[in-house]
Amino acid sequence: MLKKFGLAILILCTSVAVSGMGSAASSSATAIEVSKTLLDYNLARPLSDGAFHDGLLAAETSAGNLVFYNTRGEKAFSLPSEFEPVGDFHEQRAIVKNTKTNLYGYINTKGTLVIPCQYTEAHWFSEGKAKITLASTKENAFIDRTGKVLTHFKENVDSEYLLTDGLALAYAPNTGKIGFVNASGQLAIPYKYKYSRSFSDGLAIVQNSKGLYGYINTTGKEVIPLQYKSGGDFSEGLSPVQNAKGKWGFINKQGKVVIPFTFTDAQDFSEGLASVKNAKNEVGFIDKNGALVIKYQQKYDVTFPFKEGLALVGKQAHSSVSDGKFGYINRQGQLLTKLEYRVESSSFSNGYAVAFIKPGKAFIISKHSVSK
Repeated sequence: MLKKFGLAILILCTSVAVSGMGSAASSSATAIEVSKTLLDYNLARPLSDGAFHDGLLAAETSAGNLVFYNTRGEKAFSLPSEFEPVGDFHEQRAIVKNTKTNLYGYINTKGTLVIPCQYTEAHWFSEGKAKITLASTKENAFIDRTGKVLTHFKENVDSEYLLTDGLALAYAPNTGKIGFVNASGQLAIPYKYKYSRSFSDGLAIVQNSKGLYGYINTTGKEVIPLQYKSGGDFSEGLSPVQNAKGKWGFINKQGKVVIPFTFTDAQDFSEGLASVKNAKNEVGFIDKNGALVIKYQQKYDVTFPFKEGLALVGKQAHSSVSDGKFGYINRQGQLLTKLEYRVESSSFSNGYAVAFIKPGKAFIISKHSVSK
């Protein structure tokens, strides 16, 4: 259970500038500002992904309280003592629990209760909807961001009800096999897969009982045969897949190989770039034509997708990601910060990210363009 709020703040500020991106490089630079506002911060897993959402950062303090920081590192608002927040904001709504009634409702980004605590179960908003269970009638329903009931349904499947392309992962009660539920609460794609992830770009990766991966569309049709050892998610029309020989390449949504199987590892495309590894375990980034845009190197061996022109990268320590040191690069591969943060650091969201130092200590960093 989460306790009362608490935080400790110390204010300093530094910045570093590097060459800008693309054609603007000759007239502007990208500045990263590291606000030395010492946040009493720990990642609130599994309730939070550690990134800013709607301009607010969920954090678990050293005392075990869940608070929200704004982009200045200040506590964004105070809630009544009986309300406990439950995780990140999604679509400008966050779940709160009334500890006196054990019922759930929703607050907005100002901390105002906008949907009363009247549910025995509440899920995050996605695609304008959230699944709830009404305390008064025990009915399951989807509501909109005002609390209006959109659809009632009886069956309560095992699902987080995070909708993408109108569908959410669902798990069979006895076998654990995976299917998909729709926005009416009905099982739209039967339980038949050993593994799957949410839909992305209109397709979802699935694994059969033989351990092979392929892709289905939103009707459940297997549009790319289950023939790969592993695979990523479709993004920007392409997905990384691993062939029978263990090599990675990229296919398009028709299943055609468009970037050959030459890599020992590959990640999803984001902002036109994808991280890949060669036989020497060196990391680089390619574009959607397969051209090497950021050359192979060994300064870092762990990468996260580019967000807003920057990517979190790091170097493992003792073969451990959790013990590694991380920093941020631009699209030219230049390190904008030292490798001094932990893997719990976040990608950028609307110009801000959190740089995690150690339990109970983190800084907010921001980015902006400056004239040279």
